[in-house]
Amino acid sequence: MTTTLTDRYVWTVTRHLPADTGPDVARELRGTIDETVEGRIAAGQDPQTAERETLQDLGDPDVLAREYGGQPGYLISPALYPEYVRLLKLLLVIVLPLALVGVLLARVTTGDQTWIDLVIEALLTVLSVGVHIAFWTTLTFAIIDRTRPESQRDRPLTRWNPDQLPTESPTRRVGLGATIGEVALSLALAALVAWQFGGVGERSAQILNPDLELGWQLAIVGLFGLDAVIAIAAWVMGRWTPALAAVTVAANVGAVILLLWLLAEGRLLADLAAVNDRLGWAVDQSAVTAVIGGAVVIVAVWESIEALIKARRGHRGRLAG
Repeated sequence: MTTTLTDRYVWTVTRHLPADTGPDVARELRGTIDETVEGRIAAGQDPQTAERETLQDLGDPDVLAREYGGQPGYLISPALYPEYVRLLKLLLVIVLPLALVGVLLARVTTGDQTWIDLVIEALLTVLSVGVHIAFWTTLTFAIIDRTRPESQRDRPLTRWNPDQLPTESPTRRVGLGATIGEVALSLALAALVAWQFGGVGERSAQILNPDLELGWQLAIVGLFGLDAVIAIAAWVMGRWTPALAAVTVAANVGAVILLLWLLAEGRLLADLAAVNDRLGWAVDQSAVTAVIGGAVVIVAVWESIEALIKARRGHRGRLAG
């Protein structure tokens, strides 16, 4: 027994429909197709072409099946989508930085990994946690969406009220997500520097000098901590102020003076010749010193300019508000 394109199309549309509606849909759909095909044949088309073009005009049978069956053509309905996006963003900006800091702190304290292994593991951990958050959040909303009564599917889970309006205003330009990211990065860098000063073990590359005076070690680690404090202060105050920008610029100037002085004195970096011998590298001490010095200046200038721009925007927003 051979089947026509029409037979296959009707079967594809109705195969997942309920038994009480499937036969009626099949009869209605077949009648529509036959009528359209007859009209095309009467207009001069050959039967095969008329049938094919009729089915092509009807479109994807799976889409048509959803329309007949009243099934949604989306994973998460428009009524739930805003809440889904808000929750997903909140989880990502909170959990991912915490996961990054957690894995860095856990590994740098053991000292049994190379820095390359450490970076790779941190990135894989963040990627894995992000995928899990997205998957389980999406699955939860999809299940909720499909198990809700039909009468509630066009309603959000929670009733909206004016208290849910975002707190951002022309004078509030510091978001929670950006603050969490900046704090997490600052703490992660502080942990890495502290790890280097504490001695990294035989398997890792000792770049910073672990014999540097404790006061200078604390000062360098404290500079990263100060970055975290400034980020939190900007979020609490709602905007970047000239005072915060001034503190940032002063801290960056101090960091440049301190780090360049220690580099020039040969006290900041460890003896890279020993690292070369142990790990088989061919790193020139003077080249590393120049690169680090240049990077310190560039980062300090960048952060200072960025802080001044943010403070200017915050001042303009306050005047506009």
